[in-house]
Amino acid sequence: MSGVPAVDEKLKVYNQLQTDIQNMFVKKQQVLSQFNENTLVKGELDLLEEEATVYKLVGPVLLSVELDESKQNVNKRLEFIETELKKTDSLIAAKQKELNDLGDEIAEMQQKLQMEAAQAARQVAGV
Repeated sequence: MSGVPAVDEKLKVYNQLQTDIQNMFVKKQQVLSQFNENTLVKGELDLLEEEATVYKLVGPVLLSVELDESKQNVNKRLEFIETELKKTDSLIAAKQKELNDLGDEIAEMQQKLQMEAAQAARQVAGV
């Protein structure tokens, strides 16, 4: 049965793909958390009046920042995060397709091995 090592190799790849997908979902969750946090900040900045003073924490120091500048920075961060989410989603979709294709291939290989084993057993039994 020369196909068993091939199936084992495919199963290793399959398991690695599952691990990769899980890691991508963890990354996506982290990015979603950042997105939600920045969306809240954007909402708070939108509530402020134009003459309001905004402070940015830089290390141990609070620096005064223009409201428009703060809004632009948050909007740019949101755009970047949205791009990162789309990229992560497309990577997950590609890996899941690869996983499904590999799963189908493994199932076919296992089915073929079972047929070969049954045929060999019949030959041994003399049927």
